[in-house]
This record gives sequence, C-alpha cells and structure tokens, in this order.
Amino acid sequence: MKVPFVRSLAGALATLVLTACAHEVEFRPAYVPPAKPAFVAQGRLLIVMPKEQREFVYKGHPRSITGEYMTLTIPLGEIVEDVAKEVFSSCFAYGVDVVDALGSSDDFVLALEGDLEEFAYSYNKVIDQGFGEDAVEAWTVPEVDIAFHVKAYDRHRTTVLDKKYDSGVRAGESYLVTGRPAERINRVLHETLHALMLELAVDLYPLLLQECKVSVR
Repeated sequence: MKVPFVRSLAGALATLVLTACAHEVEFRPAYVPPAKPAFVAQGRLLIVMPKEQREFVYKGHPRSITGEYMTLTIPLGEIVEDVAKEVFSSCFAYGVDVVDALGSSDDFVLALEGDLEEFAYSYNKVIDQGFGEDAVEAWTVPEVDIAFHVKAYDRHRTTVLDKKYDSGVRAGESYLVTGRPAERINRVLHETLHALMLELAVDLYPLLLQECKVSVR
C-alpha cells in the first residue's frame, strides 16, 4: 500500500521524537479543567500527605511499544497535591490544608488520606485508513491509567469513607506529530486526576451534610 510522502514523514518524525529520549514535566494549572464540585461546605478540609508522598517522583517508560525507550520523569506527588488543592479549595469555604499527619487538631470538617496504587502511561498508535490508500494516517493517542485508595475521617477520627478510585485507561487528544510528547501525557494526567477528584467530591457531599452547613451551587 502506498503511503503519501508527507504522512510517511510525519509518522517517522513522531517515532523519532518518542525514541530514546528523557523528558520531565511539572504541574501546570492550565491543564486542570475548570469544572468544580457542585457544593460549598462551610468548613476546612485537611489533606494528609506525608513528606515522602508529596515528594514522590515517578520515573519510567511507557507500557506501549511506541516510545518504549522514552523515559518520563513526573513529580507525581506534587501534581496530585496541586490538583487536589485546585479542586477542593473551591468547595471548602475555610480552605484546604495539606499536613504531614492528622495530629490532634479538630479545626476541620473532614480529613482525606490517600495512597497511590497504580500509575502507567502509554502512546497508542491508531491507523486511520480513511476511504482510500491516500488517506492512511498514523495517529498517536496519549493514555494514562491511575488508581489511588482514599480514606476520609471526621473530626472524631472515625473512618467515614474507604474507597479505591480507578480511572481505567484515559485517552487524551490524538495527534500526528508533536515536539512535546511528554506534555501530551502530562495534560491527560492532569485531566484524569481532576476527574477522579470530582468523583471523590461527589462521595464527600453526603458526609459533609453530617458535619457542617453545605450549599449547592
């Protein structure tokens, strides 16, 4: 099958960019979608993240054949913390505090403690044959898969939530060529964490009704 030269070149460049490269990313507020939880609680949220969790840095290869020699470094603890603060600061009127341990303070309505259980990323090649030989294109789809276990506590240190949040494979926007393949993964990571935080917020809403005044937007 004959593949047009321009599209062949695009595919070759995409493969070249993903081959034997080391990339680093960071938290980017612009990657966090604007959607917020649909309530405002009159209280403070504590997020319990020990120093080793906040400073956790992921470094690894994609689980796909495409880009298998690429190494991506992600300050995953920092990004999880910052996305959580972006999401929850909008729905807790007295703010969000990140602490090393729960301690003895009761100046909060709920406290969250999380544990990352899984993270993987990949570059999935999709061949689009279109309606004829000249329409063949090789698209790359950035994907992430992340799961974490969350416990929530009330002011009496009673466990009121114990649940695993699993994104499954989440796909980002497909592309033909990019000079920043790591940022494609980074954007999907931010979007996926944001979606999981909103899912968590839905579960927190009925718990908050028992703890403080809550208004719906």
